[in-house]
Amino acid sequence: MHPLVVMDGASAPVPDDAEPAVPPQQEWAAAAEAGLAQRTAAAADEGEAADVVPVSKVQISPALLQSLIDAARAGFPNEACGIVAGDRPARDGGKATAFHALRNAAESPYRYLIDPEEQLRVTLAIDDAEEAVWGIFHSHVGSTAEPSATDVGLAQYPDALYLICSLAGEVPVVRAWSIRNGTVREVALSVG
Repeated sequence: MHPLVVMDGASAPVPDDAEPAVPPQQEWAAAAEAGLAQRTAAAADEGEAADVVPVSKVQISPALLQSLIDAARAGFPNEACGIVAGDRPARDGGKATAFHALRNAAESPYRYLIDPEEQLRVTLAIDDAEEAVWGIFHSHVGSTAEPSATDVGLAQYPDALYLICSLAGEVPVVRAWSIRNGTVREVALSVG
């Protein structure tokens, strides 16, 4: 048996021969709306400003940029995803140090779900290295490098940047975003 799959508060064991459980579109949208509402309410309770963006520009290395583009291309026709490690969170002025490409458990060209076991393994390794989650990466195979409503609703790392690589044009485009309590701000991304 695989671990329990939890959806809408109910859990059930997944047999070894079962396909991975991926929620249908309606459940994705509901989860995004619920997550955004919970984070916005929690921020209001704590008196936290939703639109605080302490960083307006970040720099990544050419090698890291190429790793993001390579991962997006390797995941095609589905969205690709992964985690960018840094010496500290991007919101605190941290520098990106490494990219960890992870499996898209949704196996979809329309959304991504970082494989939970891989996510745990990588976040523990980042923590053990005394680093931080600097960024969350995913690709858009047929749309611009801008966060979708689902991306915004499911954003759970307010101190990290969200890097999106669009493969919609002839040349891949990578852009960075701060998503905090439903507020989305682009962060200028330079390579050097």
